[in-house]
Amino acid sequence: MSDEFEATFVVDLAPGDVWEALANRVIAGEPPDEGAVHYVLPGFPSFAVLPIAGARCTLVEQDPGRLLRVKKDHEPCAGTEIAVRLEHAGSGTRVTIVQSGFGPFLEIAGRDTVFGHGHQIVTDFRLYLERGLTVPGTVWGANLGARPTQTPTGLLIDAVHPGGFGERVGLEAGDLLLTIHGIRIHDIQQLMTVLALIDPAKKTEISWARGRESMVGSATPQE
Repeated sequence: MSDEFEATFVVDLAPGDVWEALANRVIAGEPPDEGAVHYVLPGFPSFAVLPIAGARCTLVEQDPGRLLRVKKDHEPCAGTEIAVRLEHAGSGTRVTIVQSGFGPFLEIAGRDTVFGHGHQIVTDFRLYLERGLTVPGTVWGANLGARPTQTPTGLLIDAVHPGGFGERVGLEAGDLLLTIHGIRIHDIQQLMTVLALIDPAKKTEISWARGRESMVGSATPQE
């Protein structure tokens, strides 16, 4: 299965204007790579502190007005490649973003989790292009300690990481996550939002279904 995340949207800007907006976010390299060209891509998260919001990426290839290809410098997902392709679309520009090279991280975190976060990234990237605004990246909250997959009835737990929050609560592979802190969790976006809002140092209650039985457990997300 491909590890590429891809999203496409159209903005009411000419390709040259979109390119200029991206080119405005070039920053100088730091020792020992002073000669390297770095772009700070809006919307993409970074654990490093930067002078402008976004993720610092090293230039791999560029075709002004058509293609920007970079490699992400910092975690999360350091080393992944991001390609931004620009094409005429009527009076506007079709923007295609492809992020690839997640490697084992995709299996550990879960495809639905990683790609669900990708859609939030693209929303903030588009916000910058259309309105010239940047916002703080998505808050990375408590770690569930389990790998969920989207199903028609909610998030199914595929695997539970040893010693993690999910294992301490009592989750097992095959369980269907129902609520966290009393909030029904339907999808990955809700899961990430709720985990970002809870205090990882305080005991948090989780409920889940095991077969036709409803179960409840609690633990502190942070060990």
